[in-house]
Parts: sequence; structure tokens; C-alpha cells
Amino acid sequence: MSMEIYPADSKHVRTIGRSLFRDGIRYLSWSCSSVEFTFTGTEVTAEIWTDWVLDEPWKEIFQGYLAVFVNDEPEPRLRFPVDTGTNQYPIYKSDRMETVKIRIMKLSEAAFNKIGIAGISADGEITPTDPLPRRIEFIGDSITCGFGIEGKSAEEGFRTATENPYISYAALTARELGADFHLISWSTIGVYSSDCKDENAEKPNDGWVMPKLYDYTDIGIEGTLGIEDHIPWDFKSFVPDVIVINLGTNDVSFTKDIPERLEGFKQAYMDFLKNIRNKNPEAVIVCTLGMMCNELFPAIEAAVRDMKDSRIHTLEFDVQKPEDGFGSEKHPNAVTHRKAAEKLTGKIIDIMGY
Repeated sequence: MSMEIYPADSKHVRTIGRSLFRDGIRYLSWSCSSVEFTFTGTEVTAEIWTDWVLDEPWKEIFQGYLAVFVNDEPEPRLRFPVDTGTNQYPIYKSDRMETVKIRIMKLSEAAFNKIGIAGISADGEITPTDPLPRRIEFIGDSITCGFGIEGKSAEEGFRTATENPYISYAALTARELGADFHLISWSTIGVYSSDCKDENAEKPNDGWVMPKLYDYTDIGIEGTLGIEDHIPWDFKSFVPDVIVINLGTNDVSFTKDIPERLEGFKQAYMDFLKNIRNKNPEAVIVCTLGMMCNELFPAIEAAVRDMKDSRIHTLEFDVQKPEDGFGSEKHPNAVTHRKAAEKLTGKIIDIMGY
């Protein structure tokens, strides 16, 4: 059979995670953002673009990574870096005709690169898969991105090659519950102040914080594409049953133990919760913190109490243990993520009655 080229639009693929479709290209930025489709045939290739134009060693550190899953297999059939520019990549090949489900997933996070699917070539028709019955949204930072999760030690520097959100606590929880999931996550990000490198800073580092990103589809790619106005996210397109927030790890670099800054964090967290509730009136919300630090968890608990919303809950993750090992730059490794996923899964089952 001859190969036919299909756009990665809603007629041909199901999107998982927030993504932007513009001028015939499906842009994937957020961790675990994916396209999924079913086809009957023997071969699939994809034309894929990325925006990073870097020389070594930066290219090897920051280049984008994709994974290809077939028929819900737990491990990807393919995992590969995407080269600069637009190139053709083999996605699937079989020596016999068969019907398969294919998911193309972005593993590297939005902070470092963007990836666009310009077309999918197949020797059979491709059609969108059906959504799962449950839906979870995760809002977080580098921990939710799976930053350094496959790194060998705390001393190892970051590389996108060791970043794997599919084995993070978030994706593990969603898979255990049989849920579609979105990850809205960005390294170094906070609610009140993103990671503050200046020890003497007197104001929060609030130029790029999660409340400024959450309402929009993908602010990170707008400058790359020359889009001047922010594109709002359609909250009706993915209505989560549960929203999990894991933010506060980066805020602590500014708040320290200063009372007025702790109050500032609490107020910013409450304001963000109010916006999330306004956009998602029926969702159960679970506010979490932990794994790397938990200093701001009391402030999160206080914010939730003051919200007086019976559908907002809290959960404190255990801080990672040296005997379990560390990922790159002292981020949680796969062992710590599995423990957190078990705790979160149990909490959601208790709340939702799954």
C-alpha cells in the first residue's frame, strides 16, 4: 500500500495534554503531551520539527525527546531525541498487516524545547482513539516534569535524556487509576515566587509563576511562533475529575521563614485555588507538597482551610530518603516517585470511591 500523509488534527488523532494546532502543525510542549491514533497497516513515519538550534554540548543537554507507545505497552517501543529543524522519523513498522494503537509522547519538558508534528505518514487510515473514562490534571514544577528521574546521582547535571515524566508520580497515579491526564508543569516554577537565586532578594521572583501560565494553552511557544496575544485554554475541552497541585518547592527559596513572605505565599496560593475552582467548578482538588522539601505545607494547609471548600484536600508527600537514592541535581528518583504515587493513588481512591 502507498503512504498517505495525515495532519495531526482532531479528525485523525486524539490529543492528550494541552497542545496548540496552528498552520497544520500540532505543537507539543508540555511534558507527556501526546497524540494517539489507531491504524491498520504496516508502517508509520512522522515529520517532526523542533525549535532548538544549538551546538554541542548544549544540544545534547537540552534537545527534545519523544517516545512511541504501541497498544498500551508499559514501555515505549521507541525513545529518541529530535534533531534541529524538520525531519522524518520512523514511528512503527511491521512485516504484516495489523491494527494497532500508537501514542507519540513528548518526554522533555516545555522549559527547554518545543516539538511540532507536521504530518503523519501511514500505509493505512489513521483515526483518533477513544478517551478514558477518568481524567486528572496535574499542576507542578520540575518534580512533576520528571526532572532527573533517571539520573544516576545527586551530583549529576541535568539532561533532557534523563528526564522522564511518564514514570513520575503523576503519570504513575493516572495509569494506576486508568485516567487520561494532563501535566501543566515547568521547572523552577512557583506560585508566589519561582526559584530565587538571589539570597538577598527583597521581592518575589514572580515574572514567570504558574498562575500566569495556567489560563492559557501554551504561553511558552507563543514567542517562538510570533503570536502576540495569549491563546486561552478551552477548559471545556478537558474537564478533570481530579486536579492535583504540587507547587511550593521553589517558592521556599524566597519565603524562607519570614512571616510576611509566608503570608504572601499563602495569599497567592489561595488566589490561585480560587481561579482553579472558577475554571473547574466540579473538580476535586488535592493540594500536595513534599519529596524535595515540605516547609510550606503548613501554609498550604492554612490556605485550604480558609477556602472553606469541602472538595479541596491536602496531602503531604514524604521527603526523599538518602537510602532510596537521588536523581540528577538531588531531584527525586524513580523509587521516590513510586512511593509518592502509591500515597496519592490511595488518597484519590479514598476521596473518589474508585
